[in-house]
Amino acid sequence: MNLDQVEPFLVALFGDRDLIRLPCPAWLQPPFARLIARLRAPGAKGRYAEIGGGSPLLRESAFQAAALRSALRAAGRTEPVKLCFRCASPRAEGMLKALKRDGIKKVIPVTLYPHDCRATTGSSLRELALETAKVGMELLPGVDHYATDPDYLDALEAPIRAALKDLPNATVIFSAHSLPVRQIEAGDPYEKEIHATRDALMARIGDIPGGYLLAYQSRTGPVRWLEPPLKSVLEAMGGKDVIVVPMSFVSEHIETLHELDIEYRHVADKAGIRAYRRVRTPGTDPAYIRCLTRRVLEILP
Repeated sequence: MNLDQVEPFLVALFGDRDLIRLPCPAWLQPPFARLIARLRAPGAKGRYAEIGGGSPLLRESAFQAAALRSALRAAGRTEPVKLCFRCASPRAEGMLKALKRDGIKKVIPVTLYPHDCRATTGSSLRELALETAKVGMELLPGVDHYATDPDYLDALEAPIRAALKDLPNATVIFSAHSLPVRQIEAGDPYEKEIHATRDALMARIGDIPGGYLLAYQSRTGPVRWLEPPLKSVLEAMGGKDVIVVPMSFVSEHIETLHELDIEYRHVADKAGIRAYRRVRTPGTDPAYIRCLTRRVLEILP
């Protein structure tokens, strides 16, 4: 995504009531979304400019799709592997029309959200179901979450252990994208899934001198969000080493490259944190690709 695409992306983001339910009637959300996008676009463009002039998410996700494709080919499968996004191009509508022209009749969704959440995975799958129905294709059950998959956990565990070798007394802070509390109260499983990943990693790594904490990032708006916020947690860690683990993200993008690497590093410096280390996201780590590949192969006939 380049700087010219930032405002349209924000319009799509704030206009999706599955992702963000603004405190207004549904019919008012689209015009409010356009207003919010217009107001937020300059600041967002500035942040994207600081990480190279745009988001690397498309490139990162394309690498993951290519790695999955190669792994499936090595397993003898020839099905096409395509990429689509919820709020940016390529969107499901165009991708599915192209597949339909190629004679494809069935689709297996593979989410890049490890944790089951109605606001992310749920929204994406609902759009995919709507668009497949429009073109007369069948949407099959897919890979919709894998919070405690052993290969996914391997991909998270390895960089944490590497960071602990350098900073053995550090506190490991698991950072997940926040979610409005009212969505959790309405039955969204996201928080339980985040806790499951955290607990599984703690059990694998075992006790460490600095201990473990869980915090949430990427809040927006005046509603009540999952707590504690990462900013508050970091502000209380003066004089210590910290290792931040972006637990709900599988690729590098604005929320890791800017929010964690720039904004929260500044918070850490101001708080007097001795060493601030942010571990990488899974990306195309072989263990993560094994997770996706194995789960796809279990679904394919």
